[in-house]
This record gives sequence, structure tokens and C-alpha cells, in this order.
Amino acid sequence: MKKYTLFGILIALLCILLFVVFYLLWEFRASANSLPRFTHDENTSTALIKQENDENAWQRELSQWTTKDFVPAAEQYSLYFDADTSELKEKNQYFQLIVNKYDIYSMFCLRQILNSFNVKYFLVKSGESPEIFIDTGNKKLIDEIIQELKKYKINTQAKEIWL
Repeated sequence: MKKYTLFGILIALLCILLFVVFYLLWEFRASANSLPRFTHDENTSTALIKQENDENAWQRELSQWTTKDFVPAAEQYSLYFDADTSELKEKNQYFQLIVNKYDIYSMFCLRQILNSFNVKYFLVKSGESPEIFIDTGNKKLIDEIIQELKKYKINTQAKEIWL
């Protein structure tokens, strides 16, 4: 029973769709202007060319004026563009700490020492080992941090980076 009901609904929808299509075709028949050019005969194509020439008549008349006493619509033109100046900005000096071991104890000591020196740092996880970037340009401070880390048997090296 459900199968017949489904087929009945589908057939009814198909009939409604066909009715709507035929109604639209009947009401909105294609005019000669909407047909492609190759379907027109010679008379229709000459009429279209004449219509195009009539549309350009004001341009021809304007070009034939002897005196040019008209001015452009705008006397001042302005152009705005947003240039990429990132290459011109001064780069900042950072130091990357390269640590020989990355266990929990070493990272804890590293964070405590960096916090005790009150320096801004960034820990970035890349691959299996984190990268430590220190936001300072003071080489003496970096050497002090390295000496403090050696007390905890954490061997580090500093690498200068310009970003």
C-alpha cells in the first residue's frame, strides 16, 4: 500500500511540474530579440545593426562638435593602495635556547629560571622537542641564564634570531 501511495505522489508531482513548464512556455514565449543571431533572417539582422547604429548616434554627434567647451566630470583623481611594508620594518632580535634534554624536570627548571629573570619567552612545540625563544636583545642576560641552567645540569646554547 505504501508503495502505491509513493508512486501516486510522484506521478502527481510530475504532472504538476509538466503543467508549470507548459504554462511558462505558453506565457513567456521567446521573442525575436532573445533568439540567437544565426536564427534571424537577413531582414532581422539588418534591423539589429540599424538599432545598434541608432544607439551610438549620440557618440558620433558628440565627436563631430567643433568646439570642446566641456570639462571632465572630475578634476581631481585620487588613488589609494595599501602597500606591504612588512619588509621595511625593523626586525627584532630574539634568542633561541637549544637545550640538550626536554624532560619534565628540565622544562620545569627552565621555566622557573626564565620567570626569575623576569624575561619574556615563548615555548613553541615543533615536532618532538619544544623550541624556546627569549624576547631580549641583551647577550649578557642570555649568558647569565645559561650559567644558571648549568647549575641544574641543563646544557644549553643560545642562537641569535632576527624576526
